[in-house]
Amino acid sequence: MTMTLIDWSARISAMTDALSVPDGGFSVDPSDGSDVRTGYAVAVHPEHEHIFDGHVTSNDLHEYIARAKGALTLPGRVLGGWCDPDSGRVYLDVSVVTADLSEAMTLARETAQVAIFDFSVMASVPVAVAA
Repeated sequence: MTMTLIDWSARISAMTDALSVPDGGFSVDPSDGSDVRTGYAVAVHPEHEHIFDGHVTSNDLHEYIARAKGALTLPGRVLGGWCDPDSGRVYLDVSVVTADLSEAMTLARETAQVAIFDFSVMASVPVAVAA
């Protein structure tokens, strides 16, 4: 399904709202704007991670998407956003979603991530230190 510009504007507004609450966020398939609902989301492009010290606007999201467009068009990539409940910082990133927790933790450690997102419990999971 292809989204219109109006659909994307509404979608970006909803994503902005999701980032306004602690541990709020989203993982969105950039090809059609649908929510990712299963697996573990891991930010895998640290070069595209952008951290805000507080509130994120729709304009901030538009600008981020434009800057990360190249990575977002790669196969299997999703647009991710998360509001860290401890710091209040908002993270925007390009993620992959995997069904395997061990793989997600390995990818997260390789890219120095603080947390992954587990869709089965709809919560962030701190990255475990390798044994």
